[in-house]
Amino acid sequence: MIGSSSVAVLTGDIVDSSGLERVAEQPVSVLLDNAGNRVDQGFQNRVHGTIDVFRGDSWQMVVNEPAIAIRVGIYFRALLRANYGIDSRISIGFGGVDFLPLKNISTGTGEAFTLSGQGLEACLKPTRMNLSFPPGTQNLVGKGLIVITQLLDLQLRRWTQGQSQAVAGALLNLTQAEIAANWQPEPISQQAVSQHLENAGWTQIKNSLLYLERTIPAVLA
Repeated sequence: MIGSSSVAVLTGDIVDSSGLERVAEQPVSVLLDNAGNRVDQGFQNRVHGTIDVFRGDSWQMVVNEPAIAIRVGIYFRALLRANYGIDSRISIGFGGVDFLPLKNISTGTGEAFTLSGQGLEACLKPTRMNLSFPPGTQNLVGKGLIVITQLLDLQLRRWTQGQSQAVAGALLNLTQAEIAANWQPEPISQQAVSQHLENAGWTQIKNSLLYLERTIPAVLA
């Protein structure tokens, strides 16, 4: 696929992966594939193709709607934290693409891929989530979006596995009752879900995401 319309490329790697060989008695690459498949199910045609996992603990995916890229990234991290107790750095690059395959996403080329890769290299401690906009769009508003995303990242890193599972459902706009009924390993009360969301700071996170999703298209226009 070749085109110039903007997409978001998400590139990431697992935090401290060298010590995670024993997680769930499965390779980290399998855990990434599992979480990536959940993202595909949750966001369907708004995510292009399937997650591409490489070098064991690195991954890449493409979001067709740049506005929701941060939501997708947070959802992916919430799944990893909820199900496996692990976390990932994520760099989101916005821009056009020259080549965009359905499989082996990491072979894609173009501005969004370049910015995403460069952003991950610059995503050093303590930051685990980074945004990179094309030259000419890096104005004061764009810089503000980066700061908001870094604050979301700071909050996210404090989530327990229960809070992560609750927020993962909320990111898909599930009701608290639906989250409770689908809770793993077994259903919990709606009140327990509400408490998890409150402790995770979900109201503030939701408001921040709504602002980001309204503003990103304007920055890229």
